[in-house]
Amino acid sequence: MIKQSTFMPKHLNILHVTQSAGVAGGGVAKYIWDLHGWLCENNAVAETSTSTLSATSGASTAMQSAITSRVIACDTSGHADHTSATILARKWPGFLGRTDIAPWLQQLEVKPNIIHIHGLRCYHNAQAAAWAARNKIPVVVTPHAQLMPFTMARNALQKNIYDTFVERPLLARANVVHFVSQVERHDSAYANITANKSVVVPIGMNRAQWVDISPQIINTLDTTINNAHNNTHPLIAFFGYLSYRKGLDLLIDALPAILARQPTARLVIAGGDTDNISHELQQRANTLGVSNNITWLPNITRAQARWLLKRADCFALPSRAESFSIGILEALSLGTPVVASRESTWDTLQQQGFGFNCSLTAHSVAQCILQVLDTDRATRQQQRASIAARIQSEFTWDICGAKMLNLYQQLLAQ
Repeated sequence: MIKQSTFMPKHLNILHVTQSAGVAGGGVAKYIWDLHGWLCENNAVAETSTSTLSATSGASTAMQSAITSRVIACDTSGHADHTSATILARKWPGFLGRTDIAPWLQQLEVKPNIIHIHGLRCYHNAQAAAWAARNKIPVVVTPHAQLMPFTMARNALQKNIYDTFVERPLLARANVVHFVSQVERHDSAYANITANKSVVVPIGMNRAQWVDISPQIINTLDTTINNAHNNTHPLIAFFGYLSYRKGLDLLIDALPAILARQPTARLVIAGGDTDNISHELQQRANTLGVSNNITWLPNITRAQARWLLKRADCFALPSRAESFSIGILEALSLGTPVVASRESTWDTLQQQGFGFNCSLTAHSVAQCILQVLDTDRATRQQQRASIAARIQSEFTWDICGAKMLNLYQQLLAQ
């Protein structure tokens, strides 16, 4: 539990360390930049370092501020020898002796007094935590689902070996392990290490990214999904990167049962194919005879996503693992009911009146979606207004960001 801190340091210098702060970082990168942006807007000086460990940009020194936020990432050429963080972390055992990030940290003119590690199993993250321990700097670690069962089960042997030497010591050294949902904290591995120093602070909603969309684009997109603008056909939406973890196979398998009762329903799958599974999913749809009821939008913009989620009758995410689904948050912020698995970390949808929690079966996914679609439109519109109002009052960055800032202040006070 986070208590309100009365201690305010003269300067709060936060360094966010992550493997990738670019588009490829997905939800993790969005979280980092949204938090960083909120800190900068709240009397902060922003410094950004991505791609390389020696370059910084975007520094602002117009005024003396109490908060400085900086992001350091290691993408595909982040180290002095042009070795990517992903490859570096998988060199056995040569990576154990690498110290690329430590000299860079040592040379910083303004030393951080908080280091916030985002993600695990990237060796330069562990190096940053070790450097912080040597310099008596508090460390916050946000695993971003890397300790959840689904993630731990993949390449389990390699992860167990790596974790023994790197991740468990990192978590042991951390002052705070930050989870973004209660489900993530409850389900995460190494509870014996994190139990007494874990906190839950959810992800905030960045309203500024949800810009209005022109009528011309709306008409174009309505034509794209072969749907009348008067919203006569039920629309089920998925928005996010395509991955087996997201349960898209279950969503497609559920479609025949949905169409049996709602024959004009359409499923829109929007997002990039990072795992190269779109061909497999399309073949699955062809086999089930539901291809004509699916629209694929691989290159969707933020404005188009806003339109899709607002237009949708239901947002579906039968995910096998999430730390915190930003897609669910964005859908709910627009009042769109959600059908999602407990593993999506939104495990109380029905209790809160936000939608339904399904199990990881096609039958359960279909039945939950039909419960949304079968509700009459007048009732659904009332529900949408209530959902949007509650989400927009509970999950803003002014609320969630302030909790993180208070956490940083507590660490310095201690």
